[in-house]
Amino acid sequence: MRSRAVAEIINQLAEFFEHIILTFGYAGIFTMTLAENIFTPIPSEPLMPLSGILAAKGELDLLLVCVAALAGATFGSLILYAVGWWLGEPAVRVLVRRWGIYFGVTESLLDRGIVLFNRYGGWVIFIGRFLPMMRPVTALVAGMTGLKLYVFLPTTILSTGLVTVIYVGAGYILGENWRTLLGWIDNLEPFLLISGAVALIAAGVFIVNRWLRQRQPLLRNPLSAED
Repeated sequence: MRSRAVAEIINQLAEFFEHIILTFGYAGIFTMTLAENIFTPIPSEPLMPLSGILAAKGELDLLLVCVAALAGATFGSLILYAVGWWLGEPAVRVLVRRWGIYFGVTESLLDRGIVLFNRYGGWVIFIGRFLPMMRPVTALVAGMTGLKLYVFLPTTILSTGLVTVIYVGAGYILGENWRTLLGWIDNLEPFLLISGAVALIAAGVFIVNRWLRQRQPLLRNPLSAED
């Protein structure tokens, strides 16, 4: 019963998004991804694979689809970042208590985001993009904590770009079978996130260790010269 209900919801969303895309084109993709990053109850997961399907049919340009989705999602995150930056934590908490239900943000999620951000820093911005309910929270917290824009923006673009390529590419390659992929992602999401985080951390440690090893001879030369 649950799977049928989910499938029906996805089909209805797909029909709605298809109407938006065919009516407004790339502007529709931009607007919907922007709105989804601010109002998390609006799911964009069916939108991007559907855009990929239309690109495969020749009705849209694949590159422009990715650019429009990336731009919309990034701009939406920047709006929330600016809200957190300008208002600060006390005012943001007041807004969340009063209006957070409409944005899919609760004070408990905000507290969790602050704890994770203080512990892991910029990694939360990257990983948060893969968690729909954490997308607005991470952007708000980044602004509240004063994270520099030159750190927030590239991290957001990178993570958003990966998500966009995955979903749009799934629609482009798999066609109507993208619904099956969405089911896999829903079931395996915790495993995929943990695996991705471990892989990224391992890669970071490897790069740092390699850089330090390359620096060691340079640090020893001055001492050996003095001897």
